[in-house]
Amino acid sequence: MQHLYQIFGVNNQDATERDTFYAAMKDGMQVIFPTAPATMIWAVVTAVAMVAAGMSPTYVLLTNLFVYAASAQLTVLSMLILHAPLPIIWLAAAVVNLRFVIFSAALKPYFRHLKLSQRMLYGFLNGDINSMLFNFRYRNQTAGPATNEHKGFFLGMALVNFSAWQIGCVIGVLFASVIPATWGLELAAALTLLVLIIKGVEHWAGVAGCAVAAVTAVLLQSMPYKLWVLVAIIAGVAVALIIETVFPNGYLKSKKVAPIEEGV
Repeated sequence: MQHLYQIFGVNNQDATERDTFYAAMKDGMQVIFPTAPATMIWAVVTAVAMVAAGMSPTYVLLTNLFVYAASAQLTVLSMLILHAPLPIIWLAAAVVNLRFVIFSAALKPYFRHLKLSQRMLYGFLNGDINSMLFNFRYRNQTAGPATNEHKGFFLGMALVNFSAWQIGCVIGVLFASVIPATWGLELAAALTLLVLIIKGVEHWAGVAGCAVAAVTAVLLQSMPYKLWVLVAIIAGVAVALIIETVFPNGYLKSKKVAPIEEGV
């Protein structure tokens, strides 16, 4: 256990610090648990698609274990099936994962004081849902070096999310031959995640970015190699950044910033 504390940079000098860490971890697990079904569905869809494309079950499980990026995996897989040029595939994977640059920038004030190995571990466990919920939880606090509460809350969410993903992948591999594509599992997962996105949008920049990305994706469905994904992401992010720059105080509701008390 001492080794695990060191791996994640957790302060375990006294019982109070450890209790804070475990309480925050339990809280994080409870907060993200309702989203676990959506994560599992995404994992099932991804695993089924990979098996249907001719990949071996072992390769599918190892890829999902170490890559852990559904959107990029599905994007790359569809483009490989269409025999898209490799440079286009690399560009697609990079652009689809650009959102993690934004996630990392939002989390940087909390984890930048940790060792590189610890930051890489937190980065690997980061994801769309837990990143959004973490920032939503501490949106009214001044960002600073992560305490045991921050680390526990983040890890509690991350571990549930990662476990749900791996369980879904195993289910997808085991039942790939009997799960019909007409079930619409991908749509169900997308609708579930959409609720979380709406919950996390507090600035008009986010509203505009989501709207532009959605309209762009619908209008450009006919683009080859699913390039509409790239264009929609770029358009949405660009519009959101422009509006946030022009209207920095354009929050949908009042946002009071309370500093983090020392020692919390």
